[in-house]
Amino acid sequence: MAKKPFLRRYFEDSRYSEWRWAYIFLGVDLAWAGLFLFFPLALALIFSFQEFSLANIGDVRFIGFDNYIEILTDVRGWWHSVKITAIWTFFTVPVNVAIAMGLSLLIARLPDGPANFFKGAFYLPAVVSQVVLSVIMVWIFSPRSGLANMILTSIGLPPQRWYASPEMALFTLMLMAWLTGHGFGVLLYTAALKRIPNSLYEAADIDSTPAWKKFWNITWPLIKPTTLYVTIIQLIASFQTFAGAFFITKGGPLRSTEFLNWRIYETFYTEGNFGMASAMAVILMIFIMIISIASFRMLGTDVEY
Repeated sequence: MAKKPFLRRYFEDSRYSEWRWAYIFLGVDLAWAGLFLFFPLALALIFSFQEFSLANIGDVRFIGFDNYIEILTDVRGWWHSVKITAIWTFFTVPVNVAIAMGLSLLIARLPDGPANFFKGAFYLPAVVSQVVLSVIMVWIFSPRSGLANMILTSIGLPPQRWYASPEMALFTLMLMAWLTGHGFGVLLYTAALKRIPNSLYEAADIDSTPAWKKFWNITWPLIKPTTLYVTIIQLIASFQTFAGAFFITKGGPLRSTEFLNWRIYETFYTEGNFGMASAMAVILMIFIMIISIASFRMLGTDVEY
């Protein structure tokens, strides 16, 4: 009689306990989250109530809510960064959700082979290093010899300064987000569209229902939970945006791309003011929590799971 493999014999053993292994695997996740999520969060909360900077690193003092008061009274230029981030969020989140939905509607009509190719192509920017992606975007929107200016001049339009201009820097970063920020949404939407039964569309075809009515009465209600999820993920990501300001514009020119995360980075690394940066990070976390809950309540009122 052939001997069973070790793992099969182990899991068939009566001493094997599913509960024990469940606790082991959960324990690994909890330890990871505790070390890299809850512990830094607790430290940030503690630092936010302290005067803790490189200038007085040997004299850390508890100062209560002074850091928060200084931030919210705009001594640190906080509300300018809030305004920049809010404009960014308003113009990138709805557009990226709409682009992802539109691309998915087109991809869902294709055979499996081409559909998988386009899903991989649109998701590629999400797995490419932000450094590499920023280098590509800098080349495309270079004010001197970029691809974007070559296209403009070829059709008789004047070249633009793109991210080197205070008036256009934020818009240029938005263009980059519109070009690269919808791969995750495409994957979710195509999966949601595949789950819609064809019988619903066939019944609508029998009644000669127009295409826009089929979308409004069949497709939209059935992909609304996906829309809710994609929108909230995009909202959270937009408030955490940092790569464009760090790799391309450095928050400029003239503070035109000074996002909240860039403001926190400057306060922490350039000014060495750890207590103030921690307070800013805590306020940003509260912002994201409030906006996520409000979005869920507004968009998820008639969503069925």
